[in-house]
Amino acid sequence: MSDLDYIDRALRDELRIINRHLPYTRPTLSEVIGKKLPHVVLRDGSIHFFNTGEIEYLASITPKELWDKLRLPIILEVNPSYGEGAIIIRDPIAAMVIARILDIEKPDKQLIIYTSQLVEVRRRLRTTTTIMFMIGSPGGRG
Repeated sequence: MSDLDYIDRALRDELRIINRHLPYTRPTLSEVIGKKLPHVVLRDGSIHFFNTGEIEYLASITPKELWDKLRLPIILEVNPSYGEGAIIIRDPIAAMVIARILDIEKPDKQLIIYTSQLVEVRRRLRTTTTIMFMIGSPGGRG
């Protein structure tokens, strides 16, 4: 095994540790709306509760026909390949919702936002968004 293989494996292991706050599964908005204690189980075994006010806010800005497609928490991907301060929202439904929150033009598929916009998104959706750290090329995952 080459030195690059070892480095690549070490980086992937570190990312697995850094991203242990991500959920095993992501329920849809339809599945959590109206629940008394909406939550997900995280990879580290802990439970993360969604704020019901945030869920209601998401329901108010998301067309009802998309509630079955919007998965929570919304993944905000930090990937240095896109440049410093860039955050990618790959899911097209989530990208549409985030664009609505930021009052920017609706993206075709994914959306790239920057740190100043991230602050606003996290202010409004602290419990229904999560940050995932990635490495790799802008064209793909990992």
